[in-house]
Amino acid sequence: MSDLELEERLKKRLEDKFGGDISEFTIQRRRRLWLTVKPERLVDMMRFLYSEMEFNHLSTITGMDLGENLAAFYHTTDQHTIITVRAKTPRATPVLPTVRDVFAGTESYERELEDLFGIKIEGLPPGRHYPLPDDFPPGQHPLRKDWKLTDAYPEPAVKEAK
Repeated sequence: MSDLELEERLKKRLEDKFGGDISEFTIQRRRRLWLTVKPERLVDMMRFLYSEMEFNHLSTITGMDLGENLAAFYHTTDQHTIITVRAKTPRATPVLPTVRDVFAGTESYERELEDLFGIKIEGLPPGRHYPLPDDFPPGQHPLRKDWKLTDAYPEPAVKEAK
């Protein structure tokens, strides 16, 4: 019996269901799996994890700037094992669907993706910025690797603030 029997079963179940829509599937260690899913299958994947596999807790959503792509990492758990689902989107036109119909309470995480990375979340209702203030300069996303403070606040304003 393998030390990773549970993880191998979980991996097989997901690959049987989603096949070619999954890439970069890794069993990192016991009770820790990572996979990348095509953005158009993200909601289906999250719904399957929630309803069929009982991964009914979304711990958080983490954004990341990968250079040519931006990504969101959805950390799900069944309280014993963590499966992180990555969805990548092109930096030039970053769009991902909302998962709020599957996991209630994701709105603040998805607003963070919009504010801090500029990833448009389709299906997210209009609302306030989070965590940036509503008067933060539009089109500025401070967690992108190429962003600089002077992009949002020209030099004289930055010098005056010192």
